[in-house]
Amino acid sequence: MATPRLMIRHKINLGFSLVFVMALLLIFMVVELIVKPKLTQQQQQQIALNQAGIVELLGAKLSQTEFLTSTLAIAATRLPKDEALFKELFPRVIDNHGDATIAGGGIWPEPGTFAEGVTRRSFFWGRANGAMRFVDDYNDPDGAGYHNRVWYLAGRDAPADRCQWSNAYTDPFTLTPMITCTIPMYDDRFVGVATVDMRLDGITDILSQYGAENEGYAFAIDNAGRMISFPPTVIQSDDRATSLMTTTAVGQQLPWLKATFERATVLQDTDMVELPNDDILGEAAYVHLISVPQTGWAIGLVVPKSRMTAAAKSTGLYLMLAIGALLSAVGTVAAISLRKLLQKIQQTTGQVQELAEGESTRVLDTGPLNEIGELRLAVNAYGDKLKSLLKHLEEVQDELVQSEKLASLGSLVSGIAHELNTPVGNALMSSTAILDAKQDFTRKLAGQLTRSDMEHFIEDVDEGAQIIERNMTRAAELIGAFKQLAVDQASSNRRVFELQELVNEVHLSMRPTLQRTPYRLEIDVPASLSLDSYPGSLSQVLINLINNAVIHAFNEDDPGTIRIIARAAVPGWLSLSVSDDGCGIPKELQKRIFDPFYTTRLGQGGSGLGLHITFNLVTGMLGGRIDISSPPGSGSCFTVTLPVNAPNRDES
Repeated sequence: MATPRLMIRHKINLGFSLVFVMALLLIFMVVELIVKPKLTQQQQQQIALNQAGIVELLGAKLSQTEFLTSTLAIAATRLPKDEALFKELFPRVIDNHGDATIAGGGIWPEPGTFAEGVTRRSFFWGRANGAMRFVDDYNDPDGAGYHNRVWYLAGRDAPADRCQWSNAYTDPFTLTPMITCTIPMYDDRFVGVATVDMRLDGITDILSQYGAENEGYAFAIDNAGRMISFPPTVIQSDDRATSLMTTTAVGQQLPWLKATFERATVLQDTDMVELPNDDILGEAAYVHLISVPQTGWAIGLVVPKSRMTAAAKSTGLYLMLAIGALLSAVGTVAAISLRKLLQKIQQTTGQVQELAEGESTRVLDTGPLNEIGELRLAVNAYGDKLKSLLKHLEEVQDELVQSEKLASLGSLVSGIAHELNTPVGNALMSSTAILDAKQDFTRKLAGQLTRSDMEHFIEDVDEGAQIIERNMTRAAELIGAFKQLAVDQASSNRRVFELQELVNEVHLSMRPTLQRTPYRLEIDVPASLSLDSYPGSLSQVLINLINNAVIHAFNEDDPGTIRIIARAAVPGWLSLSVSDDGCGIPKELQKRIFDPFYTTRLGQGGSGLGLHITFNLVTGMLGGRIDISSPPGSGSCFTVTLPVNAPNRDES
């Protein structure tokens, strides 16, 4: 009997060795033929998405310049032909709130269209020392004039609603790369052009950062084959040159990119080029090319090939190591178990029978009542027991999962709805005001438009845009806070901060809401109070308490005051109170105000969740307590007592 047992053991060991080797070979083939190409393709797709994003960013900057040029063209045709008015109004428009990317701009009328018998009457302003300076050189009667310039002729036959972008060029005075947007002006006929000069050094900075983020470098080429941007430390160029380097000149210095430049100059959409070796990166690389539709530029991103294939290589290695270790462990256990299987069958049968108690339904065919038959009897009994337990566990699991989902979803949705109402409402009101101002401005355009009307319209649009930007920024911050809280509460940002600064930030964010009410917010917080805590949670507590006062404390048209007062309490603690001089809270309701979904203003701005969220934040993450005091007719006061050093998340 010993010899057959040894033979079976040897066969098992040999079979396991063959399975192990075949499994490793199969994993290697799958990784090399399927996993690596797919991961590399995914990396290339990600690079393509990044390229599309940078094109959208550049397109947005170009669109801003196009909009500014269009504004100049429209205003120049609508305004009275008053030289003083032009010189007073247009510098501020071209300055575009101090936008350093705008190098200059101007109005270039056709001969005789601005003033009878006047051939040259242009209005051009260039940026000097951060301000717009009027340049009258183009009106010199002894000069060459501007009507035969390339950028002027480009606008003569162009559509009225489309910008004609010039080729990139170097400004002869500042030696700064620029590009010019030209839009024709029509008043029943062609009456001139409006132009805006845009600096390209900002685009160079964007591409430099973009290339560094992708562990490579980026470049840009215009449709005439001029190099708009390229890492300056790589190529040799004359800093005093009055023209941009061409791709031909750069290709002579960097011959491995010559073919790439040739494909970039005829690029229509996107392209991917593989470089056997890039001397700048010191290894093989991929070049992703994408066209900028507005200007015909080509944006190239050079990425090391090792970065594209690193994930595939590491994944393949990890798979082989993990599965190899698993197969080794399983094989070792299996070999030991199989050698002892016959001796352990009877013992295992007894153990299974002990685990299976009560009646059972036989499923396995027991056959002869030998060791195998007895084992099957025990397995039947144990299987029935396991089925019952498994069914019960699945039911309990489903209930717990649904409860957890509902709890998390309810908390997140209610928080977002409660917190985003103010900034989104403010942004909506501002956008409506801008629309009204636009409609009023359009009506005035049909009549006699005055300089005051134009200035008021610009001021209204600027103020409304700033309000929308502040509130949308606030909404984005709130959404980010809720997203982070939902994903991982343990990773909530904790830092040391000044309480006065935090309260002032909350005041700033609440200002649009308070400005629409007759209520004012007073703050009395010493500058010496600091905490090592969670500023995001504390900000949400303050906002909830202020919103609660705005919604519930006062009658709609009566003035009122909300006060935030902070004082140091016992050592290691501080007291922060939010009070109002409103109608107060009846004593019988004070016990329920922190309950979820309890509100006296359902459908009128109250959701019943603001104070519930506040209570959970104060007593949970911040490790403090919150108390309410509301004597009849004396308003309400919420007092939050907080530790200077908040507890760790596990402790809270």
